Amino acid sequence: MKTLLGRYAAHKYLTGRFLSFIEDRGIPRLLAPLRGFTFEDVASILERELGYALNDRVRIRMVKVLIDFLRECGSVTEEEDRYLWNNGCFVRDGLSADESEVAKEFFRGQVDFFEHCLLHADEFLRGGLPLYSFDNEAAQIWEDFLGNTEFNFARSVLAKVMLSGSDEDARVLDLCYGPGFDILSIQECSSRVRVTALDFKDIFRGRALGRVPNPEAVCWIGSERWGGFGSVLPFPSETFDAVFFACADPYIAEQSRKFVYADIFRVIKSGGSLNILSHCYPDPEARFVENIWVRRGTLCHDFAESVCEGWQGFCSASESVNLFESIGFKVGTVMMNSSIWRLDKP
Repeated sequence: MKTLLGRYAAHKYLTGRFLSFIEDRGIPRLLAPLRGFTFEDVASILERELGYALNDRVRIRMVKVLIDFLRECGSVTEEEDRYLWNNGCFVRDGLSADESEVAKEFFRGQVDFFEHCLLHADEFLRGGLPLYSFDNEAAQIWEDFLGNTEFNFARSVLAKVMLSGSDEDARVLDLCYGPGFDILSIQECSSRVRVTALDFKDIFRGRALGRVPNPEAVCWIGSERWGGFGSVLPFPSETFDAVFFACADPYIAEQSRKFVYADIFRVIKSGGSLNILSHCYPDPEARFVENIWVRRGTLCHDFAESVCEGWQGFCSASESVNLFESIGFKVGTVMMNSSIWRLDKP
């Protein structure tokens, strides 16, 4: 597992899949003849030639992600306020045919999810409805995706980072616990941690109960007590030693992020921590997200999951640092191309 993760096999596979999506729609053919072009030029071409209806934030943002992905691949360069098509430069995924098949099988949860998302992307960009919502109908799909190998490895690392230096019987809030993979990682790391589980819907409760080693040790809070992001958490101030928050940040609306993180700060005890698992949008300087395959794979992920209801996109690490520090957090550990964060409350 570590060998495949260390070689960024999942990111390479997704890169190849997104490149195929772009080629199949003839986007290189549409852009290559242009001497130079702006974002508005690309949007206009895609609306005219492919019938895309780029009339809201999510769909407009998908085009930006696509252009940034082509830039990461070297197919597009940026010069002042314009983009240029780099003829002859269209990278591949860096995997052999055999390696691609292994990656496809090993990262099945990711591969299948993103495959379905990309197959729906054209319809969505033409004004179609989102592909998946957080409801009973899509519960198994979300479970397969959220339980993928890469995410579970990252969760195990985050749990160790969170509990490093903490009391064994620390009180932890698992915010947006989903199918229970977070709690599984926490309890595998320490059986004495007292976990409180909260989500904005209860559709995964049964799945989580059947997955965690000790469900009786978890305090399950009903979703009727919390209205989701933008609502106050149903706990007194300074209740928890730590908060575990995995794979949910991209579903926080931009205008709500400060409120959400300030309220999380409120319920953490002094000396406690907020522990986040989420990709960051690749920064131009590659200071936070350094690896080229992670950068490309993250953009593939961002574009694909945009077809799901509520997706807001990955935030830049620098914007997040400014937000966290303005609230009062001290940025402690940042790992794995800025996908794992430990924020301390002084």
